[in-house]
Amino acid sequence: MRRFANIRANIHANIHANISANISANIRANIHANIHANIHANISANIRANIRANIRANIRANIRANIRANIRANIRANIRANISANIRANIHANIRANIRANIRANIRANIHANIHANISANIRANIRANIHAVLQFEFQTVLKSPALVFDASRRFFIRFSDSSNLKRHGCAHCGKRFAQSGSLKVHMTVHTDCKQFRCAYCGKTFISGSHLWRHVTVHGGEKRFTPTFQ
Repeated sequence: MRRFANIRANIHANIHANISANISANIRANIHANIHANIHANISANIRANIRANIRANIRANIRANIRANIRANIRANIRANISANIRANIHANIRANIRANIRANIRANIHANIHANISANIRANIRANIHAVLQFEFQTVLKSPALVFDASRRFFIRFSDSSNLKRHGCAHCGKRFAQSGSLKVHMTVHTDCKQFRCAYCGKTFISGSHLWRHVTVHGGEKRFTPTFQ
């Protein structure tokens, strides 16, 4: 009985020992497996999360960098294009404006010069033609009508009834003849020394009033005077 009890005890002890060993081994194996699985799961989850985060961060950074680079490039390109276009437009506009201004100025100057040249040429031609016509008319008039004589000193024509009355007024002292009696009277003052017009300022005498008028201007330009007869 004691043997059976010992055998049972040994068997029971062995069973318990084996069971405890198996249980501990299984527990350890399960723990290791769970730990390994959890580690791998956590690692994979962390890796995935990190990869996603890195991908998102890289994508955002790349997108922002590309957007900024594209915006800067577009802005620079637009600025350069606008500046070059504006410069070209301004250059062309200034060139056109300068060309138009120069053309207008040259046209005005040429027109003004041509007008003055034509006017001066026409005036000269007209003066020459008029002088020639007047001289020809005077010469032909004198030839056709001996009674019509041109007085160069007074610049007008003197008409007589006939050719025998030309310079009919003669000087008794020197024999010089005149067409009008007034001219003879003025001439006679040379022989008689009759100067009836006297200056009230200096007492100088003159033959005619016109000479006295010109002389009075010497005394300060005052033309109003009272003629004094001798």
